Amino acid sequence: MDIDRVRQIIMAQEQFLNVDDSYTFYYDESNNIRKLYLTDSGLNVQQDQNFVLAGIAHISGFDNNRFESLFNSLSLQKSANELKLKHIAKGGPFDMLKSSKLRKIFDWLNENEFYIHYFNLNPLYWSVLDIIDSIIGETHDRAFIISHLQLKGDFYDLAMANRQTFLSRLSAFKYPDVDEAEAKDFCRWLIEFVKERSGSLQTYRTGMLKSLFERSLELDELPFISSFHGKELIDNFMVFYLQKLYIFKNSRHIFDKEEQIQCLIERASLVKDGKLFKNYEFVESHDHRGVQLSDVIAGFLGKYFTYIKDTSSEQLISNIASLTDMQRQCFLSLLCLINRSDDKSRAFFTVVNSAGERQKHRYLCQAIAKSGA
Repeated sequence: MDIDRVRQIIMAQEQFLNVDDSYTFYYDESNNIRKLYLTDSGLNVQQDQNFVLAGIAHISGFDNNRFESLFNSLSLQKSANELKLKHIAKGGPFDMLKSSKLRKIFDWLNENEFYIHYFNLNPLYWSVLDIIDSIIGETHDRAFIISHLQLKGDFYDLAMANRQTFLSRLSAFKYPDVDEAEAKDFCRWLIEFVKERSGSLQTYRTGMLKSLFERSLELDELPFISSFHGKELIDNFMVFYLQKLYIFKNSRHIFDKEEQIQCLIERASLVKDGKLFKNYEFVESHDHRGVQLSDVIAGFLGKYFTYIKDTSSEQLISNIASLTDMQRQCFLSLLCLINRSDDKSRAFFTVVNSAGERQKHRYLCQAIAKSGA
């Protein structure tokens, strides 16, 4: 894989700032299910939590000995060989915000001019949005292209409101390995699925989804159908580990040891200027304070983004109203870290989730920021 070629494609679409600077990135992950596939009863996992690959970053040259001042102030038990989220905070994301140790970590990262980065993936959303993307890609219809996020969000929301029925039908069709003889039946089912549940969407939005799927009946081939994969939705998460390696090609990337991903990346054979290129390493977390802090960041964000996905807007509003000043101040410290990182470069963040999830996240951030003003 030629990293400059891939990077060029991305940079042509995004105006990312400061990606040529030299940083040191630390990573850890949360909710890595490794594979996602359909079963007769639904999915191979009981809970489809958001996968998060996240951590901290700093301009290269930071003295790693400075980590010790933070770790000493956390007063960890001597039996703790390394820092983990469980040593800092427990429970759901709002419960964790009650932790003075979590607040101390956020504050220290801000004071020492660290950045935060994350990749937030809703696996099920990603698994089904290809249906929308591929039809749009074949029709080249400008109206669909402009409304692609709305179409994906509406389709996902309809599917999740009727989750068991939706997954059962996907499984019956062996999606994404739909038999060629059943391809048109699959498209007709998508049309009926939208029509039968049209009451939950505005009329014009139902019409757009229905019109999109009707266009699929005109296609000679359905590009979202991939043969020989059975009912496998996600094979691995390697592509998400690769992303920042080529965007921040001048940086050093330090991952917590993950043998499966490490093998896949090495097989990908990253190349620059015709030569093998390597700007990453996989390490034992107990030897790297930055990776340990990334465990805290990734663990918290994994719970937070899953909470956002699974919580209704009404419940979210109620939960925000019940936050204590301590919880609000802790979240504000995290928000300061996120905003400062976003100002440095939007490339620190990648999000693959529904429009509804993004809207709830923005609402929560704005509500808490307003209360702290």
